[in-house]
Amino acid sequence: MRKILPVFFAIWLACSFSIAQTKVVFPLKISPNKRHLVDQNNNPFLYVSDSGWRLFMGLTETEAREYLLKRKEQGFNTIHVMLTSIPGDKNKQGQEPFVDYDFVKPNEAYFKHVDRIVSMADSLNMMLAIAPLWYSCCNDGWATSPQKYMQKNGKEKSYLLGQFVGNRYKKFNNILWIIGGDNDPYDNLEEVRQMARGLKQADPQHLITYHAAASHSSTDVWPANESWLDICMTYTYFRGFTKAWNKVQPDVYEVGYNEYRKSPVRPFVLGESTYEGEHGAMGSDLQVRKQAYWAMLSGAGGHSYGSPFWKVDASWKSYLDLPGAKSLKHLTELFQTFDWTALEPDIAGALIAKGNEKYATNDFATAAITRDHKVAVIYVPSARGITVNTGMLDGRLLIPSWYNPRTGEKRGSDPYPIGYKMLFESPDKNDWVLVLRVDENVKKK
Repeated sequence: MRKILPVFFAIWLACSFSIAQTKVVFPLKISPNKRHLVDQNNNPFLYVSDSGWRLFMGLTETEAREYLLKRKEQGFNTIHVMLTSIPGDKNKQGQEPFVDYDFVKPNEAYFKHVDRIVSMADSLNMMLAIAPLWYSCCNDGWATSPQKYMQKNGKEKSYLLGQFVGNRYKKFNNILWIIGGDNDPYDNLEEVRQMARGLKQADPQHLITYHAAASHSSTDVWPANESWLDICMTYTYFRGFTKAWNKVQPDVYEVGYNEYRKSPVRPFVLGESTYEGEHGAMGSDLQVRKQAYWAMLSGAGGHSYGSPFWKVDASWKSYLDLPGAKSLKHLTELFQTFDWTALEPDIAGALIAKGNEKYATNDFATAAITRDHKVAVIYVPSARGITVNTGMLDGRLLIPSWYNPRTGEKRGSDPYPIGYKMLFESPDKNDWVLVLRVDENVKKK
C-alpha cells in the first residue's frame, strides 16, 4: 500500500462528523427490513451500550451525571441497567424498590430517584435499556434467590408489576426494556411472561428484548410468535470459557451468524460478552474489540461493552477509561463512513480466499459486504496476510485501506483493478480492519 489519499480521508472524516452530530429521536423502532433499529425519523441507530447494571443503586444523581457524560463522550449511546437490582440491594439513600419484597408495594421514594436519572439520560440524548426485574444466573436474583420472590409473588402480581413499570415510564422516550436477566425463563415461565405482557400492554411504544443465559439468545428461549418480544439479544463469552452453566461458549460471530439466519427475522444486538478487566487475559481491550467487530460483521444492529464498572462500587471511576472502552468509538466512526445498515455478513466465506484462520476459534477474521457490493469490511484480529476475492465487489477499481481500531488511524492506497485475488498484509502485529471500497468515479464497462 503505497500512497495515502488525504482528500479521500478528509471527505471520510467530514462525513463521519456530520452523522455523529445527528440527534436521536426516541423511542426506537424496527427498520423496515427488520435487521436494525431506527429512530422516529427513520435514522439508523447503531446500538453501542455500556453495562451499568447497578447505576440506580450505586451512584448519587450527581455521580450518575458524571458517569453518563463520560460514556457519551466516549461514544456510547445506551446504558444497560437493572431497575430493581437484586433482593436486598439499596440505593445510596438506603432505599429499596419494594416494601417487604412485594411487587405491588413499590417504594415511591426509590422510584423517584430512578425517574430523575432516566430524565437525566434523556436530556443527554442517551437511551437506557432497563431490566425491570433481574432473574439472575447466580442464586441471588428475584427468581433464583433462596426466597424465590418471583414465585412467591406469582403470576398476577408479576403482571401488575409489569403494568406499574410500563405506566410509570411510558412518558420517557429514551427507554428499551430487557426482560429476564442472565438466565432462561423455564422455571418461572408464566411469571416472566405475565410481567412482560403487563409491561407491553401498559407501554406498547417501547421495544422489549430478553436477556437469556450465556450462549443463548432471546429467540433460543422464547417462541417465534411471542407477542411482546420485539428484538433479540445475543449473549456469549468465548471458546474455552469454563465458568458458564453449559461449559461450551461459542464465539460472538458464531451466535451472530446463527441469529442472522433465523426466521422470522428480528433485529439483534450483542447484549453481553466478556467484560474488559475480567476473566484474566481474555478480558483485554483486544477481546473487547473482537466482540464488537464480530457482532457488527455477523449481522448485529449493535454491540455491548462491559467492565467491572457494572458493580458500581466505590472504585467505579477507575473503570471508566479502560483502553477497550475508549477504542470502541472508532468502530462507530468507521461505520458512519458508509451505509452500515446495508452490510450483509459473508457467512459462506466467499470474500476471503485465504487468511481468515480456523472457524470457531478466537482468531477468526470476519467479513461483510454491502448489498450493492460497493463496500466490504474485514476485521483481522491478528497479524496475517488476507487474500481477497475482489471480484465480489461491483466495479472496475478498488480503493483499499487499513483502519486502526485502536486509534482511528487510516492508511490508504492507490486504486487496484477489481476481478483478481489480492493479498493484503496487515500493517503490524495488532488487530486491524481492512476496508475495500469501489471507486465510484470509474464506471464499470
